[in-house]
Amino acid sequence: MNKKSSYFDQFWIRVFVAVFLLVFTLFAGCSGESILSTVFPSNTETNTETPTDTVEASLETLTTPEADISEATSTIQETVDATQDFTIEQNELVIWISEEFSTLDESPASLLLRQHIEDFERQNPGVVVTVRVKASSGTGGILNSLKNTKIAASAALPQLVLLPSIDLPDAAAQQLILPVEDFLQHNNPSTYFNYAHEMADVDGISYGFPFVGDALVGIASAKIGEGDFTSWDDIRAKKEPLYFAANNPQASLPISQYLSTGGALENDQGHASFSIDNLTTVLYAFEQNTRTGVFTKDFVTLNTSGDVWSLFENGGANWVINWVSRALQSDLPDLLIFQLPSLGTEAYVSANGWVWTVISSEKLINDNLSAFITFMNDPEFLAQYSQAIGYLPVMPDSLSLYEDDGSLNQLSNILLAAHTYSRNDLILELGPIFRDATLNVLNQNFTLDEIVEIALSQIEALQAK
Repeated sequence: MNKKSSYFDQFWIRVFVAVFLLVFTLFAGCSGESILSTVFPSNTETNTETPTDTVEASLETLTTPEADISEATSTIQETVDATQDFTIEQNELVIWISEEFSTLDESPASLLLRQHIEDFERQNPGVVVTVRVKASSGTGGILNSLKNTKIAASAALPQLVLLPSIDLPDAAAQQLILPVEDFLQHNNPSTYFNYAHEMADVDGISYGFPFVGDALVGIASAKIGEGDFTSWDDIRAKKEPLYFAANNPQASLPISQYLSTGGALENDQGHASFSIDNLTTVLYAFEQNTRTGVFTKDFVTLNTSGDVWSLFENGGANWVINWVSRALQSDLPDLLIFQLPSLGTEAYVSANGWVWTVISSEKLINDNLSAFITFMNDPEFLAQYSQAIGYLPVMPDSLSLYEDDGSLNQLSNILLAAHTYSRNDLILELGPIFRDATLNVLNQNFTLDEIVEIALSQIEALQAK
């Protein structure tokens, strides 16, 4: 045997084994993904670390004596959150609201609504709520914007709109909104005050979810003093002019008093109409108020509720008939809010408000929409928001959460007696007739019978068109 050759062979065998062990050790210390990257390098640089690797690495640090448990846990949570942000599909929920509820200013109500929407987004990762503010009424109002958008650019329609309750029948008739009971099962009328349920109802079908309300009431300064004012005789006893917008074509007070008698504003065919007897009852009460100085000729110059409130704020009137929101949103001290007397057998208050409505469009109605409505209908949030913005709550559960400043019992009575205001089309037709009759009483130019005859001729002319 050649010893030199054998020694040479053994030497190279040792070298080969050493190299093999070294290579094996290096490869064994790499992950499968690193091996592939080494063997088949990519033309572009990429980050090969995955959330799983980071989590595992964080867990491994927990086994070392130097590990900081809180830091490792934080790293794991950040990795999980990053993975969620990456994997959850973004869904946009577009809502329209009128300027009364704008989220663009820094008022307490605006901040509260904005915060509540942000809370919803946090609790529903991936959902983005886009809020667009529209005018309340007029040609650029929220209802007209809805009509025009459906005609000109239906793809730009929102999924949800906060509509004035007075516009709800018109929106339903034009099929701009959908009945909510078709796809949402939690709309329980018993959770709302009666007036709020009526706000969302059109011909026995629910078209929305009540949000906040308003009501026609009496508002007095401290100069009037305390009083229940349960009847018009109680008011007349004060011998103080009680101002209202007598020249308003919507005739809020005359129509409200007419409805309190049980009178209807439409006939069996659904056309605008009124009862002679019920109207006479209202005009007789107004005549009594005029004779005792509670109503005066000066009222004929007051066109809007804003006119009346300006007079009140400036000290030109000690008490007025106006919407309760005027008082709730006012900084005037020591205001007394009282329920207007009914001319019927039961207490009656005219109310309106705003309702969340689902828009009829080609967009699919998904769980995000249902979840948002449920979130907005939380009684605790509605209690906080209605107080912050100066409107009435729509749920007894919300009212029970109010802090009692001495007016809670009166507000409760108003809400229990409240009924939704009439349809907008009826108000537009009958309002001027009731307004003219009221002005005739204040001016005392005609007898009651003559005033009723004038009103009848006006309604007959209207129906003949």
